[in-house]
Amino acid sequence: MKVSIVERNPQSWLGYHLQGPWQETVPRGFNQLKSWVSEHKVEGEWLAIYYGNPQELPPEALRVETVITAPEEMIPAAGDDIEKGLLPGGRYFHARVEVLNNDFFSAWRSLFDSLNAQGGWQVDNRPCFEHYLSDGSDSGDWLVDMYIPVRVAD
Repeated sequence: MKVSIVERNPQSWLGYHLQGPWQETVPRGFNQLKSWVSEHKVEGEWLAIYYGNPQELPPEALRVETVITAPEEMIPAAGDDIEKGLLPGGRYFHARVEVLNNDFFSAWRSLFDSLNAQGGWQVDNRPCFEHYLSDGSDSGDWLVDMYIPVRVAD
């Protein structure tokens, strides 16, 4: 796995905030988002933004935002159920990963192991996120950019 530290600018998004087990909320959120995007003809990068550590929190306490990037000036129409937000900028530990059989957990674990082996960096308090480069909803195989927020270790 080729990893690097990248600097990202803040990114505006439109999407849905859900709480509960990620294996349930992520697909549900993206189904909602697909319908909204199809209806509104919006284009952008598809992201899942994760809040909470699954090794520390029960599944029902985990949160995710399933989003599409959008220009900052784009405002949802009155009555739209979609939310607007901002993905924080800053330094991220990054890898492009091929996820097979929907096994995102192993990909994340491998990325965190790589970060820990690197030394010099520690996880920051911003959310981790995925940028989907392919749609593996049918096959279970995905090409994904994964990002862990980092700062220089104390």
